[in-house]
Formats: sequence, structure tokens, C-alpha cells
Amino acid sequence: MEETQSKNKYRALFLKPWEKGNKNIVRDFVYGCWCNGKRIGGMQMPPINEIYCATHARSEVVDAVFIDAQTSWDRFEEIESSGYASIDCLILMCSTQSFRSDLRILEKAKSLKPAIKTVLFGSHPTFMPEYALAGAVDFLVRKEPEETIRVLLDALARNEDTSRINGTGYRDKDGKVVLNANREFCDMDVLPIPDRTLLPENADYFNPVVHRLPYTTIQTSRGCPGRCIFCTSPEFYGKKYRARSAENVLKELREIKKLGYREVFFRDETFTALKKRNAEICQAMINEKLNLSWIANGRVDMIDKEMMALMKKAGCHMLKFGVETSSDELLKTYRKGTTSEQARACFKAARELGIETHAHLVFGGPGESWNTINTTIKFVKEIKPSTASFGILTPYPGTELFAMVASMNPSIQDGSDSNMDNLHTEGFYSKEVSGMTGDELSLAVKRAYRKFYLRPSYVLGKLLRIRSFEQLVILVISGLNILSFSISGKK
Repeated sequence: MEETQSKNKYRALFLKPWEKGNKNIVRDFVYGCWCNGKRIGGMQMPPINEIYCATHARSEVVDAVFIDAQTSWDRFEEIESSGYASIDCLILMCSTQSFRSDLRILEKAKSLKPAIKTVLFGSHPTFMPEYALAGAVDFLVRKEPEETIRVLLDALARNEDTSRINGTGYRDKDGKVVLNANREFCDMDVLPIPDRTLLPENADYFNPVVHRLPYTTIQTSRGCPGRCIFCTSPEFYGKKYRARSAENVLKELREIKKLGYREVFFRDETFTALKKRNAEICQAMINEKLNLSWIANGRVDMIDKEMMALMKKAGCHMLKFGVETSSDELLKTYRKGTTSEQARACFKAARELGIETHAHLVFGGPGESWNTINTTIKFVKEIKPSTASFGILTPYPGTELFAMVASMNPSIQDGSDSNMDNLHTEGFYSKEVSGMTGDELSLAVKRAYRKFYLRPSYVLGKLLRIRSFEQLVILVISGLNILSFSISGKK
């Protein structure tokens, strides 16, 4: 890898870390909100944000490379065993839940090569910069990262002043935290198409809801029209919802097709928010016979049956929705902007059209009780999603929910006692949020998985829909993961 690049360029390594023992961590949203383990059926996701950053950072003076240590551990070990000899700068995307483990990687890199520069970007550096600027961290990048990282690497490569770069933070010679002004958000059409050749060759990103392999991810918008009290996306990406043009998206889809991918996962927070643009994209996919199957995230109040039908014709086979709860009172508290009846109608429409659905549910919000939990479990069985995930509501830094908890109990500090081992399955300041204990909510999550997935009718339905040996293998792997979690509650 390194030998094929110019040795005169400044070498930046974008690393997706991996700690042995954690088989799958879906750490692809730059604003955090990651998940992992058996609870999500063993799902893995090809990274997109690091690829965006690395592609944009390349220049006449900067060479950017990427390693996904989860799928290319040998490449990472080779770099580390060399003492990062060929690397000038190490860059990690970091969430609150990964911060402590990410910091250990940077500390080791500094011990092997003290001169190496280290950079963190993502949710934790954005919302908790004073904590994130620990001893082994030279720079942090806040909010939207691509242009800030490009400018920072260019300045480092040219040995120029880095102290006034917008969007960055660092400690000065006296140890004082310096946070420069935020950088303006970009026009997404200006960003280059991510160079997917940076991804590891023949990487097996297992995903139980994907129909055709190989698959890749794509991002066509940033931000969310919603203002949920538990989500970091609006604060991270700005209050204005931004999107790429239809033609710009189609340009990338054509390239994806040429690279040999057969399926695409749209990782937009709310892909369905842009009806007119999406209709253009879908119609072009149909007219050009792109033959890409795909999955997208949506809101139950921002899609109708007519749009679903067009999306299905264009290759969409699954829609994923944040249902959250069946309680309209809780939905109001969350400021979700949706109702349980909208969810019911949305899932009914998708089912009538033959589109698979996934429902995301959370337990432990303000006003949660065993009554609302049991009603939600019953509701989910009634709306009949193809798959569902249940988790404990976690207060993330940068959200109104976190601020509420911190005002009640400052011991939460930067929130990094929450980690990838306990996220969504164990309580984290749950008593302050909902009045329910962490143990109660852990039990509720296990109960929900059992009542939804271990129904004979659900299992039989899944078996009857198998159409290939590949589908059988996927069902067995994901099913065993879900079964194990349903029994043990361990990820």
C-alpha cells in the first residue's frame, strides 16, 4: 500500500479502529449513535465518512490512506509494528462510546512515534472538546469534517501555521484549550465522490437485511428535519437540512454500478424527506436500468404509498423507520413529530406493496413505565415490521436529553462511561431520565426481543420466504445472534 504512493508526500492514515473481541461495530455515522453486537444480528457496515475525508484530503502534498482494522487487521498490525514509520498523521473518527478505546490507540501511536500528529473528529470531539483534547490528541476537528481536515493536513504538509484553522481545536503551549470558530457547512455537491478503492479488497461486511452482495453505503443528505431530544444529528450538521442534487447522486450510483456493487444502503438520516428529488433519482434508476437493489432510512410522516411504489420499482426492498414507541405522549416528549397512527399506516402501506421494513424502538424515555413498554411491544407485533431493534435510550453529549441529565447529575461528565460494551443494553443514568432502573430496562429489552423474534409464526414466515442458499445462510447467522442476545442480553 504505502510503497505505491509518492514518498515525498505527507502521509495521513485514516484508521477505523477495532479491538479484538468486538466482532461488529457499526461506527459509520460521524455524529455518533453507533451500535454493535448480537443485538443487531451481527450487522457490519462499510465505512463512508472516513472515505469521504480521505478522498477530499488528497492533494499534491498529501497522500491519504485508509485502513479498516476490523476487516484488515494484518494491515494495521504491519503499520503498528513498523512504529508508524511511513505515517505522518493518524486520524480517527470518534464517538463518546469509543473515545477511551480510541485514545488508547493514539497513546500507543505516540509512544511508538512521538513526532506523529494525531487528530480526532466526530461527535465526542465536537461536543466534549475539553475532554477529547487529552494528552495524546494534537488536534480535534469539530462538526462537518471534510474541508477542515483537508485544510489542516495541507498546513501540516507545508509546515504552515495551524493555530487559526476554522473548525479545529488544540491545546496551546500552556495547556489551555483553544477552539477556533466553526467552519461553514459545505455544499454537498462540491464534495468528491468517495473513492471506494480505499476500502479493503474483498471485505465481507455481513448485513442480515442486505439482499445482494457486494453492497456499499452512500450519503445523499445531511441533517434531519426532526428535532428529537435524543439525537445529535441536527446539532452536528446544523439546523438546515442539506442534500445533494439528483444528478450528483446519480453520478455516484453509476460509478457504484461500474465498480461491481449490486446493492446500496442510503445512510441519510432521513432519505424520504425530499420527495421531488427522490422521484427524479428513482425514475432515472428505472430508465437507466441500473439494477441496484437498495435500503433507505425514513420517517413515517415523510413518505406516502405512491412514493413507496416508485421506490420499489427503482430497486428499494427495505425501509427503516425510527418508530421509537407506541406512546403518543412519549413521542411528544421526544419531539419526534410523528404519531403511532402514522407509524401504523406507514407500515401497512409498505407491507401491501411488498417492501420490507425495520422498526427502531427505544425504552427508557421521560415518562416511560412498564405499561408503556408492554404496550409498545404489543404495538410492534401489530404493525408487523420485517425486523425490529430495541435498545435503552442513551443520553448523548450534544443533545437536549444529555443536558437535562447533566443538570440533574453532573457526575455524568463527558458521558464516556457509556461504551460499546454497554450501549443500548445497560442503563446509563436511566433513573434520571425515566425513573426506571437500568436493570428494569435491560430486562425490558430482552423481553421485547423474545416476544418479537421467538414467535413461531414469525420464525415460520422467515423460513417460508427463503429463496436461495445465500438467504438461508444469512438467516441462520443473524438468527443465532438474535437468539443468543434474547436469552443472555449480552452483545
